[in-house]
Formats: sequence, C-alpha cells, structure tokens
Amino acid sequence: MFPEDLDLQLHDLLHWIDATRPTRIAVIMDRNTEKHCLPLLTPLLPPHSEFLCMSVVGEPVKSIEHALALWTQLDHAGFDRNSVLIGLGGGTITDLTAFVASTYLRGIPFWLIPTTLLGMVDAAIGGKTGINLAGGKNRIGTFQTPTGISINPHFLQSLPHRQMAAGCAEHAKHLLISGAIDGLEETLNTFLKEGASAEELGDAILQSVGIKAHFVSEDLTERNGIRKTLNFGHTAGHALESWAMEENQDILHGEAVAWGMQVALKISASFTAEDGGDQGELLKALSVLKANFPAPTSIPEPEVLWPWMTKDKKNHGGKVQMVLLSQPGKARCDVQVNFEQFRDAVLA
Repeated sequence: MFPEDLDLQLHDLLHWIDATRPTRIAVIMDRNTEKHCLPLLTPLLPPHSEFLCMSVVGEPVKSIEHALALWTQLDHAGFDRNSVLIGLGGGTITDLTAFVASTYLRGIPFWLIPTTLLGMVDAAIGGKTGINLAGGKNRIGTFQTPTGISINPHFLQSLPHRQMAAGCAEHAKHLLISGAIDGLEETLNTFLKEGASAEELGDAILQSVGIKAHFVSEDLTERNGIRKTLNFGHTAGHALESWAMEENQDILHGEAVAWGMQVALKISASFTAEDGGDQGELLKALSVLKANFPAPTSIPEPEVLWPWMTKDKKNHGGKVQMVLLSQPGKARCDVQVNFEQFRDAVLA
C-alpha cells in the first residue's frame, strides 16, 4: 500500500479519473499542502484540473463561510454531478472537502489524500464530514463515503514533530478502544522519534486504519452505538478545543483528544473502582499517555469547560454522555457524567 513511487501510490485515483472522465476536477488544499504536497500531485492530474487554496490553516477553515465560498466557486466554474473534488491536506481540509462535496448538487464524488498523520489514521477514514458552528466542533455535517482515499506516509516527511504527536494521539485511541495496548509505548516511540521510516509508519497507519474501519463497518451512521466507541476522549477533548478556538489559543485536535483521553481514563478508573473492578490496566494506560502527551496549554478551570461539555452533539436529554472504558478494549458508551465527576478528573 505504500510504494516508494508516488505515481504508483496514486494509481487508483488516476485510473478512476481515466475511467470516469469527470467533467471538471478541483483540488482543495491550504497554504501548507500547496507548498509541500501539491508539486508531487500536479504532474499526475489532467491539464483541466483546478486548484482552490484556502486562505486559512487549521480549524478556522471548517466554517460555513468557507463552505459557501467553495460552493460559489464550484457553481461559477460550472461544476456538475459528473465533476469531482480532491481533498489534499490534513483533517480540516478533508473534513471540509467531504462536506462541500456531499452537499453540492446533493452530492458529487470526492477523493481524499490526507497529508498529516491525524488525517491518515483517523480524519479521512470513516465517511464523516463536518464543519464547526459557533465554536462547536463538527456541529454541521453528513455521512458520506469518499470514492477513494490515497495514503502515502512519504507526505509525513515535511510534517513538524508537533503535528506528528497530534496524529499519534488518535492512533493511541484506536489501540486503547481495541485492546491492542501491549505495544502502546513502542508504537508511540515509533511515531514520535525523529527519522522514522515510511515503512515503520506505514505498518502503524495500516493498523489504525484497520481498527477504525472495523468500528465503522459495524455502524456506518452511528445508529447502533458501536461506532460511538471511536469518540473515546473526544467529549472532553472537543470541549477544550472549542474553548481554545473561542480564546484564540493554539491547540491542535490531537492534542485536545490526548488530554480528553486522560480525563476519560480517570473517570473510567473511578467507575471501575466503584464497580469493584481492576483499575490496573486503565491506570497503566493513563501513565503512558501522561508521559507522552503533556497538556498542550494551561488547562482552564473545570467550570469554564463544563458549558462546552454540555454542548457536545452526543449528549442526550440535556445530560453529558461520555465514552468510558471498563478495561482497554471494553467500551462503555453513553455513560452519564456529572460536573463533579468531570471536575475531579480534571483536577486530579
């Protein structure tokens, strides 16, 4: 899946374009991927391809204003249902591209090329699209499977260490919810060390993709609850991320999720102890996460974050619901958590 030659890696995309002959093609990207990744892709695309570079980088790009700008550009350019979008970038670009494609003309084909570790192991996988609303993460979105996804770890060679660590957090989540934690520390070391080879990264990426694909295949549109397991760490993580966006604090999604998983593990351990269970594996996992993912910023008081917790889209009946673990690999979804339990975990 990860050959040395990028031309071969994108063979499926190029073959699909040649077979379907879309009327128009647009590549959506940001300034970073335009500089570091687009030069590798441009020679492989038909000459009539268009390139739409977003003016901002990161979470701010996932807005209704940017979606509207893209819809308008597609309309002015004469895109129809036989046109295609290609999302070239990290999770924010693939989320935005997928959302715009799934809603324009009630849906046009799209292909995703994630260029960050977080995008490769998580954001581009699973058929969820989304933009933010009023600071809330992914409040508007659809379920829509891309026509295809091209993953190549060679794109990661230009990625800063901080971005690698952020993506690593989502991979750690997959190991925790699947129970494959025996190699947790070793895997984190592979991702976080300088000079990791594409082959080393490729094996771990494939593992993560396989874990997420399993949960998604069992519950594509999050109806029977199995897919909710993938939200482990995200309730508290999204609260921190939403607060950060409002306060103009620089926090990456993966950094927020890493902190959110630590909160969820603390609450999980507390619930397990109350049930008379063994906290050992949960506390061991917590220790590994704390050692590898220090808090990305000065965490605000629980009272500041709690209102964001109450806005989480997975809540029900006005009650905050979290995904917890009774043990690694054994999730407890839709567990009601009150403010006191959240506060104790944040302050512990």
